Amino acid sequence: MVNVNKSRDFRLSDFLDSQGYKKLKFRTGLSIIILIFLLIAAVYWAIFLNIKPCNDAVCFVDAMQNCKRATWIKEDQQASWIYTIKKSVDKNSCMVQVELFKMKEGTIDSEKLEGEKMTCILDKGDSNFPENDVSKCTGKLKEELQDIIIQRLHNYILKNIGEINEELI
Repeated sequence: MVNVNKSRDFRLSDFLDSQGYKKLKFRTGLSIIILIFLLIAAVYWAIFLNIKPCNDAVCFVDAMQNCKRATWIKEDQQASWIYTIKKSVDKNSCMVQVELFKMKEGTIDSEKLEGEKMTCILDKGDSNFPENDVSKCTGKLKEELQDIIIQRLHNYILKNIGEINEELI
C-alpha cells in the first residue's frame, strides 16, 4: 500500500511538472524579488529624492530654515530665479542651488547669464535669499555676476573720473 501512494505522488509531481509548475514557482519568486526591489526604490525616492514644490516665499523660507528639500521659482521685475534646496551639509548649514532662469530687464551682458547656476551654502535659520550674499556661493553664475558688477563699476568710474577727482581733492 505504501508503494501505491508513492506511485500516485510520483505521477502527481510528473503531472505538475508537465503543467509548468516549476516555471510557475520560478516566476513567482522572481516577481516577489522585483516587487521588493520596486518597493525599496519607491521608499528611497520618497525619502531622499522627492522635492516639494513651493508656491510662495513663505513656504520656501520655511523649508530653507529647516533645510528640507524644496524648490521654488521666484519672479521679480528683473529676473526669474529657480531655487532648489539640495541637502543638509552639516547640522548648521544647507546647500541651495540657484539658477537664473530668465532675465526680464537688463542689458545684453545680463542675458548671457540665463541658465547659469551657482551652489550656495547657507546657515540654517537664515531667511536671506542666496543671491543677496554671493560670497557664500560658488559656480558659473556667481563668477559671471561678479564680472558684470566689476565691468559696470569700471565703466562708472571712467565715466565719472572728473567728478571723482574733484571729490577727492
